[in-house]
Amino acid sequence: PFGGLYPWYKPFGQFPRGWLSGLERFHEAGYDLLQTLLDRSRKDGMQFLAGLRMNDRHGGSLDQPFAKNHPEWRLKEFSAMDYKYEGVRQAALAFTAEFLARYDVDGIELDWMRWCHMFNPSEAQDHAPLLTDFMTDMRRVVNQAGRKRGRCGLLLGVRIPQTMEECKSLGFDVRAWVQQGSVDYMCPSDFFYTDFNIRTEDFVKLTKGTPCKVYPSVHPLIAHGNAHHVHDAASYAAAANNYYAFGANGISVYNYQYHWRSDMGSEDEWPRALSYLTRLRDRKAVSELDRRYLYHPLWPPDSCPTGASKYDSIELDRSDVNVGGLIHLRMAEDLTEPHLSAVLEFKVTGMAEGDEIAVRLNGCDITAKQMNLIRAVDGQSAEQGRVLPAFHLYRIALSCPPAMYGDNELHLWLMNSAGTQTLVAQEFEILVHDTRSR
Repeated sequence: PFGGLYPWYKPFGQFPRGWLSGLERFHEAGYDLLQTLLDRSRKDGMQFLAGLRMNDRHGGSLDQPFAKNHPEWRLKEFSAMDYKYEGVRQAALAFTAEFLARYDVDGIELDWMRWCHMFNPSEAQDHAPLLTDFMTDMRRVVNQAGRKRGRCGLLLGVRIPQTMEECKSLGFDVRAWVQQGSVDYMCPSDFFYTDFNIRTEDFVKLTKGTPCKVYPSVHPLIAHGNAHHVHDAASYAAAANNYYAFGANGISVYNYQYHWRSDMGSEDEWPRALSYLTRLRDRKAVSELDRRYLYHPLWPPDSCPTGASKYDSIELDRSDVNVGGLIHLRMAEDLTEPHLSAVLEFKVTGMAEGDEIAVRLNGCDITAKQMNLIRAVDGQSAEQGRVLPAFHLYRIALSCPPAMYGDNELHLWLMNSAGTQTLVAQEFEILVHDTRSR
């Protein structure tokens, strides 16, 4: 493991004492935990890649010797280091070279998502060429390490933001990284949650004519504010189905240990959670499962670490009737297939008796007879998901048309206003049942 830029070799040394005390005891007893995992992977015929967090900001990151010795190289706006300084970039390269000399791993994954900012935001785009040159140097370091061990083809991958706009704003010129042959694969990823609307094809286009692969990421956690639930087989299958449909070569995972954290479930949850991965690697198996597409508000406004807006919801302004709002729902499903059926659901808070909401999908009006409304007077508790006050659950059976394969546009607007509270439509979901899954 590699936290930020700090060249130490005591595993988990960056964390406050006690967070990982059980693992610390193994280290203090003389066990090299990384080598133990590497040996076990070899025994099981698995590749082993080391993930290097490029600017980690977990507790104590600035207490490490490198940061203490070079306060002039720190980011002004974050508790991390500034990659505009050559000394910072050289330290990362030196650490990687020493790590590869010490451990015979199959490759390196550079985790640029921890914690996204390598530069001050106002300077990031101007400094993108520095990271492009850094990636060239990192490729050289990885290749040299492979030759010294008599191996060719050590992998070099990157975990990056899930939109080209985020990559650009943070100084990650991924197009150049791919074109110059610096990376073997990319993992477009949200910081903490699974996004079903990711445009996988934008990254796939960059790899055309190159050997670079694209592995979009799934995360166990559903959305900010939902502290008790993780994704299940159906929602993972839906995300993977979308990723594969738009060109992904495979699926990557992040923070998967949340499946067996004590505050998320039980410690014996891990066998079932790991079984999900077996199915996700097989596109055909994914296509034959029931699938649940979730379009939840991932991050409250102005809180996403990358600076992007990821709060999927529609707020209906009572003072501006008949205007409404729009949300996009990506769904790689052909609902003309006889073995498929689908239902769209969403929740609307703030409704009063007499309020009327109109729904239009891909330009086609959904009639009142096509909508089933269920009133949840008690709202939604923390144990059920994000805490919500009383809401109306809208349930609409989908067919094609108006639903379509790919990006669907759902438009809501207020036809008649009878209340005073702000109306918010949120937690959109599409549930697809496949009769072949039974």
